[in-house]
Amino acid sequence: MKAPTQNSPVQVIPFIADSAPDAVAQIRAKLGPDAVVVNVRQLPADGLAKLWKSPRIEVLAYKPDGKAATAASDPLSELKQELQAIRQQLASANVAAVSDSPRGLTQSIRSGSGARSGVPQWRVGEVLEQSGLMPLHAQRVMERLQLNHGDVPPESLAEEMVMARSTLTGLWRQLPEPGRSDRGLHVLVGPAGAGKTICICKWLAQARLIEGRSAHVWRLDASTANTAESLSVYCEILGVPTDRTWGRAEAVDADLRFVDLPGVDWRNSNAIHELKRLIEGLGQCRVHLVLNAAYEVPLLLAQARAFSALPVDDMILTHLDEEPRWGKIWNVVLGTNYPVRFLSSAQNVPGDFLPATPERILTRQFPA
Repeated sequence: MKAPTQNSPVQVIPFIADSAPDAVAQIRAKLGPDAVVVNVRQLPADGLAKLWKSPRIEVLAYKPDGKAATAASDPLSELKQELQAIRQQLASANVAAVSDSPRGLTQSIRSGSGARSGVPQWRVGEVLEQSGLMPLHAQRVMERLQLNHGDVPPESLAEEMVMARSTLTGLWRQLPEPGRSDRGLHVLVGPAGAGKTICICKWLAQARLIEGRSAHVWRLDASTANTAESLSVYCEILGVPTDRTWGRAEAVDADLRFVDLPGVDWRNSNAIHELKRLIEGLGQCRVHLVLNAAYEVPLLLAQARAFSALPVDDMILTHLDEEPRWGKIWNVVLGTNYPVRFLSSAQNVPGDFLPATPERILTRQFPA
């Protein structure tokens, strides 16, 4: 099959199956492990047959070109994000009765050839899902593992875990080291209640009390009033100037400059559009999307897609003290185009406000 390029249409192939494992087997047999799913829908049985027959599913898939898939200008990147959401919905809704277990999708793909031939199977996929990874992303890690180390796993699960940790680390999106590289204007955006203002307070506390850096804050209104009076109180304690109206940030001599905005309803496209116009009026800045990591993964990814209309540079994940499954963070890493900059826990200041690293996540994800 000719790989899709910018000048050639994507050749999508339909597969009709009785179940998700059946569809997986057909797609892998025809297109290989790199196939991309375009759409999944149920095909209800006709007539009286629907009384005793389960609905079949139609899956549309294509085989991407490896080089095009990794290119920064890949025209299918946005489409792939939407496809990931579709497959996540399929996994969470258990479409076509994959199995009684939430790990059924990964197990069916992983055991496609090994179980039938008597070859030992990789076991770490189940561990990944138990730690919070969605089946789709656990499958991606498993396929990378098998590509690098073969279909036959090592003898011990501990060795599999070491390989899985290394694979996840290789999928991490790196950011510049924190420090003077973050000099400039920072704008924090996100849904109401995500913890944007608390994050600014924590960031300021570290910059002022530990690093001795200068800072300036603008607490601005948007489509709704900014009622975060606590931010002004913290700034007064830390000796950080605070303005309630916007001025030229370039005229302010400070290492760090922050704009605090009220949260917006991520379901309201007009509110997102107005927020985009406000950010454009601020000039050159870095936009950080703040999300509550204690939410369920489908909601987190839906919020990330809603805010993708903004020029988001990276993400800050909050409320991690309320979420014991830190493996969930990998769903955000693998399911969006945004790197994660900070991990925040608790509502007290200074509290935990740590640079996000794969080692920090993996240590909490798989405690010794």
